[in-house]
Amino acid sequence: MKKNQQGFTLIELMIVVAIIGILAAVALPAYRDYVAQSHGGAAMKGLAGFTTKAVTCVQSGVGCTGLATEIGNISELSTSAALAEGTGANLTWNDGVCSVTAAITNDGALTYSAAATGTTATAAQCQAGAGVGS
Repeated sequence: MKKNQQGFTLIELMIVVAIIGILAAVALPAYRDYVAQSHGGAAMKGLAGFTTKAVTCVQSGVGCTGLATEIGNISELSTSAALAEGTGANLTWNDGVCSVTAAITNDGALTYSAAATGTTATAAQCQAGAGVGS
């Protein structure tokens, strides 16, 4: 009585394992880069709502008191000085991996910068995620 062959051969299994290894070698660095860049994007998103309010405060004096209270209630957000009409400051959102800073001048002009504050992302990844230059 003859048996029918069933299952996979050793060489077929080794080929599958090699293909999975190659895919993992390409996918893991790309995934780490994506995660690192996402911290820059998250910091920018957290900061964006406050920069509009801060520029309004500096240019017209509207909402300055409420803004100071809001900034004080969020641990990731800090300011270099009290915002007031005609008085600019830097707003910084730091999530422990990336830090995004909005520099607001006394006339209300706004510029952004990003930097790495942790070891899991580089400055270039934070800047790319936040969408700002160096």
